[in-house]
Amino acid sequence: MTRLIFCILALFLANSVPQSLFAQTTPGDGTDDPYGNGGAAYPEYGEHDDHEVTPGLSQHNRYRTIGLGRPEIIVTGPIGEFGDANSALQSLGAELLRFRDLPELGLRIAIYDFHFRTTVPEAQDSLDQAAPNTFVGTHHVYSLSQGRPRLYAPEMIGDVGSGACALRRGLAVGIIDGPVDASHPALAAARIVTENVLSANERAPGLAHGTAVAGLIAGEASDSGLGGFARGAQIYAVSAFTRDGGNPGADIERIATAIDYLIGQNVRLINMSFAGPQNQVMNVVLNRAASRGVVMVAAAGNNGRELAAYPAAHPAVIAVTAVDAAFRRYRSANFGDHIEFAAPGVDVYVADGRGGTYASGTSYAAPIVTALAARLASAGGLSTERLRQELRSSAVDLGADGFDSEFGWGLVRGGC
Repeated sequence: MTRLIFCILALFLANSVPQSLFAQTTPGDGTDDPYGNGGAAYPEYGEHDDHEVTPGLSQHNRYRTIGLGRPEIIVTGPIGEFGDANSALQSLGAELLRFRDLPELGLRIAIYDFHFRTTVPEAQDSLDQAAPNTFVGTHHVYSLSQGRPRLYAPEMIGDVGSGACALRRGLAVGIIDGPVDASHPALAAARIVTENVLSANERAPGLAHGTAVAGLIAGEASDSGLGGFARGAQIYAVSAFTRDGGNPGADIERIATAIDYLIGQNVRLINMSFAGPQNQVMNVVLNRAASRGVVMVAAAGNNGRELAAYPAAHPAVIAVTAVDAAFRRYRSANFGDHIEFAAPGVDVYVADGRGGTYASGTSYAAPIVTALAARLASAGGLSTERLRQELRSSAVDLGADGFDSEFGWGLVRGGC
């Protein structure tokens, strides 16, 4: 009882501290990590400009919670290990809330309430003995890497004009995002399959972010400046984000379910314009996807500092940062040795409402790289390593000579 009172008091005090203080927290201090998951209090993962903070994480780490602010705990591993894993966790006082199978990934995901009776490291130690291929972590929520406000992007990467490059053959491209407005004039002539992995009681965010990302890949309205960089692609758009406390977010359960769905649809190229903390369970999911030959491209995230946000920082994922028309890094973009390539992402013209608008963020740089990957694949075969080699061979070096932590190997170049 004393521990419960202390935890409630700690949560109250944490929520009472001004957000500017949370912004000073540095990775590794475990400030907002009540189960000792080794994570930091990550500031805003959504992008912003000087005027307005747009959808993203609050100034402290977000995760799925149960009553009294207890974080949900997520566990994943082979289905055959679940019995032993569940027994081990229940012996520590954990309560199983729900589970779902991901057949394409060969995983079972289970959600637990630890009731403050054990920690994530303690649970992992127990699982290492009982179910060595099963992993546990806090059920983090990942947020859209978007920002806000010229039609410079096509010329910048070597295209003849907006929407000038169409695929040689149709190719399936997956996006995990918010909902997409398939009726938008930029997408009405495109081939779009939509899927929703939200629960019946969950409310999806607005259409702006997902529609913008889909349009940058497959938009067919070249005459209005909203032609995509991989026209002719068939988009599989999975709506995995909910409006959580006013901010769009997708937890690991939804992201994993989306990846599993896309693999089941034979989609092997996925765009992920979102970012969040590193997580052991997310790591397993991304490893399994990579083992199935999935090529994944992700936004670097937007804290404006050196920070390896996931999924971009995962070794099997292509990490993309954003630059403006003057080849400068977007001021809010994360940087670090995991960054691989840069693409236009500042004041990019994107589909919005019934027309277009200017938007900024690594969210909008990532789909340009995904579109270039689609072009390569449509010409015959694609793997993550081939994509890396092709992009690196044509990239324009930016910043310090050679590879650097702000621009990676430099600005991607396409042409058609």
